[in-house]
Amino acid sequence: MSIACPSFVAGISPSLCSAVDHYCERTSGSFDAEPVNAITNLAFLVGALMAWRLARDQERLDHRGLIRGLIVTMAVVGLGSMLFHTVGTRWAEWGDVIPILVFMLLYLWLVLTVCFGWPAWLRTVALAVFFAVTFYLEAVVPGTVLWGGALYLPTVLVLVAVGAALRFRKSRAAGTMFAATGLFLASFAARTLDAPLCSAFPLGTHFLWHLLNALVLYMLVRAAIRGMAGSGAVPG
Repeated sequence: MSIACPSFVAGISPSLCSAVDHYCERTSGSFDAEPVNAITNLAFLVGALMAWRLARDQERLDHRGLIRGLIVTMAVVGLGSMLFHTVGTRWAEWGDVIPILVFMLLYLWLVLTVCFGWPAWLRTVALAVFFAVTFYLEAVVPGTVLWGGALYLPTVLVLVAVGAALRFRKSRAAGTMFAATGLFLASFAARTLDAPLCSAFPLGTHFLWHLLNALVLYMLVRAAIRGMAGSGAVPG
C-alpha cells in the first residue's frame, strides 16, 4: 500500500490509482514533481484563516454556521488540491475538484437565501440543477476541451447571473460579485493556458489558478461576513 494507491481505493477500482499528468510543471511521477503547484495551495489556508478571524470578530453574524462551513470548505479546497498535486492520481483529482463544487453549492445556497429570499424547495432545485450540469460536463466533455476545465463553466455562469441580478436590484453586492467573477475568469485563463504556454514557460501557469482562486473564495466569504454582521444582506 502507498499514499498514491491506498488499498481501499484500489479495492474500489484500480483505475482510480492511474497517474494523472495534466499540468506543465509535472515531468515525472514523483511525489515532489509539482512543488510550485503544491505549495501555492497554502493561499487557500491563509485565506481561510483570515476569513475565520474576520468572522470571529463579528459580534452579530447571521447564518454563522453556514459561513463557518464555507471557511472550512475553503481550507479543504487547498488541502485537496495540494494532495492532488503531490500524489497525482485519479482518486486524488476528485479531492481537488469536489471541495470547490461543495463551496459553490454552499455559497449559492447562501446567496439565494439572503439576497433573493428563495424558499428552501426552490433553493434545493437550483442546487440540484447546478450539480447535475457540472457533473454532466465532467462526465461527457473530453479532457482536451479547456484542458479538463469545462466543469467550471456553470460556476462562471452562476457568478455572472448572480452579479447581474444583484445589479438589477441595485444591490451594493453587485460590484463585489463582478470583481470576483473577473478574478475567476483570470484564474480560469491561467489554468487553461498552462499547456499551450508550456514550451515557452516550463513552470506553467497553473499555480496562478491557485493564487487567484484563493483570492476569489476569500472575497466571496468576506462579502458574506461583512454583509451578514447583523445587516442581512451581502455588501459590495
